[in-house]
This record gives sequence, structure tokens and C-alpha cells, in this order.
Amino acid sequence: MISIKNLYLSFIKEYDALHNISLEIEDGEKVALIGGADSGKTMLLRVLAKLEKYKKGEVYIKNINLKKIDFRQDIEVGFVPKSFVFLNNKTVKENLEWILKKRNYDSSTINLKVLIAMKSFDIESIQNMKIKQLTNYQKCLVQLARVSLRKVELFLIDDICKDLDNIERQKIIEKIKNLIEQNSQRTFVIAFTDEKLADSLNLKKIYLKDGEIVENENN
Repeated sequence: MISIKNLYLSFIKEYDALHNISLEIEDGEKVALIGGADSGKTMLLRVLAKLEKYKKGEVYIKNINLKKIDFRQDIEVGFVPKSFVFLNNKTVKENLEWILKKRNYDSSTINLKVLIAMKSFDIESIQNMKIKQLTNYQKCLVQLARVSLRKVELFLIDDICKDLDNIERQKIIEKIKNLIEQNSQRTFVIAFTDEKLADSLNLKKIYLKDGEIVENENN
């Protein structure tokens, strides 16, 4: 599914945000990127989502060079960032509907899929609230509901639990677990600061520190 060889990403000459990253992720594998602040886990996800241009190295998804890949035709990627991206002046329901309208679904299909997503992620009660009125926890739920609407082959989920309290984190982990179960044949790459959260999902762990892959997060 994903093949990365000698990947470098930098924003200034003296510092690599990603330094000589090489890894292989198999089709259908469930992987956690574990690391603290500035470890490179978010940047690696952003590279895979084609949101950052790397200066050196090779990245392939489904044997297609990332620089040439078309996420509409070659593979459907679902990126869930920790910095929320919504239509802030629209309601929760309108944000979910917009994703499907962009993909030319008919109105009856949109209504059904949105209803199922809202039930699955316990957001029916907030469907008419505007995004800007929501808590971070509620925004996390909406983000997961939104990505669940699509036929995603590769899920990229950033460290969305980081700023939540312990109860909210566990609730989000349960929703991610359900998403994985519903997409058991798909590939997931999920970033965490807290390794225990990755353990609760039984994910294969890759540790990053200072932009490099290390044996464990203490190295």
C-alpha cells in the first residue's frame, strides 16, 4: 500500500522536519505513528495526504508515485487533521451533506448516509448547531463521521485525542475502533502522542523522534 524510501522534508536549510524516513505499510495494515511534539508524525501524514512537498526521497501508494497520484481516480484517501477544517458557519448536518454533494450523490442517498453517520457517531443532537459552536470533542466526532461517509481506502488520522480529557479520549478511541471494524480491509495510519491509546487499538507501532524513525520513543 505505502512505500517510503529515504524521505526528507524541510522548511529551513538547517533543519529537517523529516529525516531519511523509510518504511513499508502493507495493504490493510493498521499502523500507529507514536511521538511527541515535533517528532514528525503530523508531517508524515501531511506528506501522505499531499499537503507537503518533500525535497528528497520516494513515496509510493498502491505502486503509484505520490507526486503523480490522483486521489479522485487512483485511491480515495481520508485525512482527519488535528487542526479542524470545516465550513464553520454551516451546521453539522450541512458539513456532512456537503462532502456527498461534492461527489454528486442524489438527495435520498445523502439523507440516508448522513443519518447513519450521525447515529453512529452520536451527533444527532448537535446536527443543527453551527461548527463554530462546538467543543473540540464534538468536532472530533464530526470529523470522524465525515470521513466515514466516503469509500476510503487509506485513512490518515492525526493526533485528534491530544487535547481532550481522559473520558473524551476513550470515547473517541471507541469510535475509531468502530471505524476500523467497519473498514477492516482498509489501511489506517493514525498518529498518537499517547502510546497507550495505540495499544488500546492493537496497532502496529512506529516511533518517531526529531523527524526520524527510532526503535522506541525514548531513543
